[in-house]
Amino acid sequence: MAAKAMLKKASRLVLSLILTVSLSGCWNRNELNALAIVLALGVDMVGDQYEVTVQYIDPSAASRSKTTDRAPTIVLSENEKTIFEALRKLTSKTSRRLYVSHMRFIVIGEQIAKRGIYEPLDLLFRDHEVRPDFYVAVAKNCRVKDVIGFVSPTELIPGIDMYRSLKTSEKIWSPTSAANVKDIMMKLSKDGVDPAITGISLIGDLERGKLEDNVKRPIPYAEFKYEGIGAFHEDRLLGWMNEDESKAYTYLTNHIQSTVGRVRCPDGKGWFVTEVTNSKTKVTPVIREGEPHLKLKVEVEGNIGEMECAIDLMDPHEIGLLEKLAEERQIDILNSGLKKAQQYGSDIFGFGEAFHRKYPKRWRSWRENWNEKFRSDLTYELEVKYKLRRHGKINNPFGKDTTRKE
Repeated sequence: MAAKAMLKKASRLVLSLILTVSLSGCWNRNELNALAIVLALGVDMVGDQYEVTVQYIDPSAASRSKTTDRAPTIVLSENEKTIFEALRKLTSKTSRRLYVSHMRFIVIGEQIAKRGIYEPLDLLFRDHEVRPDFYVAVAKNCRVKDVIGFVSPTELIPGIDMYRSLKTSEKIWSPTSAANVKDIMMKLSKDGVDPAITGISLIGDLERGKLEDNVKRPIPYAEFKYEGIGAFHEDRLLGWMNEDESKAYTYLTNHIQSTVGRVRCPDGKGWFVTEVTNSKTKVTPVIREGEPHLKLKVEVEGNIGEMECAIDLMDPHEIGLLEKLAEERQIDILNSGLKKAQQYGSDIFGFGEAFHRKYPKRWRSWRENWNEKFRSDLTYELEVKYKLRRHGKINNPFGKDTTRKE
């Protein structure tokens, strides 16, 4: 009995030691007060060196109920031959270790974008701490350091403001594209589709825009603005698309959730504005006389949001006239985007991928020079159906004689 009791006690002791070792804590634990949580990062070129800028949270000042006069974020920059070295070199300016797992936004300089974005994205995908779910923008006609150092008048944390603004703009306006880094890398690894990344610009007094006084004015000294979509071939920026051309991209790639569009009245005096509530694009690749051809069918539904025309909105014939004008305007927008992309030789719409799926054998002969074929040989026919569903709580515009004069 004594031997059995001793064996039981020994077993319990061994089990306790095993549990003690296995429950000793995280092997790579980091204390919060030792970390600088990076929310936005920028990469630019200064001479032959990379300029890396980070925006990280100051936890003691980031609360809305803060009593300190310190800014909620801190911005640091450093130059080096490689991005990794510049990031590590930044530790000479802060006592905290840079922690990039919660990064939401990255800005790439226009010069780097024209040279190629593989290098900055390579580091961010290779680092085990980086979560590849952040958005990417290209600094357009401004320095990346100024964008990252900008004090946003809307949100306490500027990096979060830029992140949310891009999501909202894509959702309800549409000449922008919330390009997630995973989507960009997926397009870079595929044949027949090129990336499209939104540009970000700064407007106003940039020096004052970096001061906290920028948030204390009803009209801020400076503000950021998302402006146009950059068309790429592989990882290089070729050029910019304007507002209408950028809208064409979101329509043809089925990224429209909601937007508004302005159309001339039937008599050419004034405008009516439609709010798009639904849009669907069908892309049908065909081969004609040995060359690629596309049938593009776009169906749009919307409501009348604003009316300056002398139109009787209770008359189905008049509504049909507005729909016809909206279709013509829509065709103009789509043609402008298609022609600009073909001018650049940048297949941001993914038409090559559609041909790859339907005609895999023919694609093998087109694959190596697809962008040149997209530029010069691809033809298309465009069909648009526009349906106006509602006209709001009033039937006819105020102060307008809706009697049609023959």
